[in-house]
Amino acid sequence: MGGRIFLLNYGCAVNRAEGEVMAGVLASRGFTLVDSESDADLVLVNTCGVKTPTENKILHRLKTIRRDKKIVVAGCLPKIIGVNRILEIGNVKGVIGPAAGEVVLKAVQAVLNGGRYIGLEEEGFNNLLPCLRENPVIRKIVISQGCVGACSYCATRFARGRLRSYSIEEIVSAIGRSVGEGVREVWLSSQDNSVYGVDNGSSIVELLGKVANLEGLFLVRIGMMNPRGVLKHLEGIVEALRSKRFFKFIHIPLQSGSNRVLEDMNRGYSVEDFVRIILRLRREIPRISVETDLIVGYPTESWEDFEKTLDAVRIVEPDFLNISKFYVRPGTPASRLPKLPTNIVAERSRLLSRLALEVKEKRSASWVGWEGLALVDERGVVQGSFIARNMFYKPIVLRQNVKIGSFIRVRVTSRKPNFLVGEVVDKDLDEAEAIRLLEEENRASVSLA
Repeated sequence: MGGRIFLLNYGCAVNRAEGEVMAGVLASRGFTLVDSESDADLVLVNTCGVKTPTENKILHRLKTIRRDKKIVVAGCLPKIIGVNRILEIGNVKGVIGPAAGEVVLKAVQAVLNGGRYIGLEEEGFNNLLPCLRENPVIRKIVISQGCVGACSYCATRFARGRLRSYSIEEIVSAIGRSVGEGVREVWLSSQDNSVYGVDNGSSIVELLGKVANLEGLFLVRIGMMNPRGVLKHLEGIVEALRSKRFFKFIHIPLQSGSNRVLEDMNRGYSVEDFVRIILRLRREIPRISVETDLIVGYPTESWEDFEKTLDAVRIVEPDFLNISKFYVRPGTPASRLPKLPTNIVAERSRLLSRLALEVKEKRSASWVGWEGLALVDERGVVQGSFIARNMFYKPIVLRQNVKIGSFIRVRVTSRKPNFLVGEVVDKDLDEAEAIRLLEEENRASVSLA
């Protein structure tokens, strides 16, 4: 065993979690993970294929890897665009699919020994495998693979397949182990958290209940959930979010403010369903942070449809809004539809982005002057700065020196378009005091319900 591996890890939280496990598996078997391509014997590229720009970026990066470096490609992209397109590039000798886990050992060993390895359908992932985290205080836990939907624009389902949920015991055990290793923030991630357990007789509510009962000083972020699944479990999800264990944050993609377009997308819910969910959550947890996603320029989207999307944003006022222009993905029903002119899509994206900024600034303004507990979970972009997140998952940039993974008291002094600016009030909290403050702030966060 042995060899120097440089990992390029792309994509969503699930993909990045799988990349961290592949890195952990390799490190546990004698391989060295290095920080640069030039120091590596082999480059492992964990790919994403959700959007055309992401695909193009990854393919370009593969072409720039030095010819003397051996390459193994993992992740969703090979299953979306085909193995042959991947093997045509540079010095790619190994190709494996998503959720590879221990399969990465076979591929890396074969390629380093001068051979080839194609294992697209092999899986060897679980959350109890060794994990080499990108951020030492954040653990990304994959709760399931695949989904139960058939959205007309999505190619990820071709890569991930139908729903396969990991056991509650595995997930809870992985969280407990990670917290014991110093993790303070856990992400529960999948293609759609709301349908967890549909395949094995469990449910997202049962899982969240087990996680809520875990001991320790840490917070959990519940990942993306589609409206259709949330509606089936709304009461239980609300109850979980009222617990001190979870960030008061929810990510529910709307995708369009037009019911006609949602039907064309085969999303399985209405705009009214989405609004009802958000209003209910805000009734129970008034300051809950809401993140949503919108696709601009779906082929059947008219100007009237787009105006309805603008109206939906004005009604819901999401704290975080991810805007994607429609891009054709191979093999999807939407790929057979005539595309809207590029200039129209660009203009709609610009108008929606402008509105999103207005809404974000309005929502952020209400936090100036807030004081309370926050978790320092990463370094800032500016040298010497740090980012802390309060219970509502609001990013607060600090210019004082603090310890990653610590719970501190902060005061928000101002805001910028994409984050809050704060100052440290007390950074010497012990664990008992941090837990007391967490419980106190949690009670206050739901007291108006």
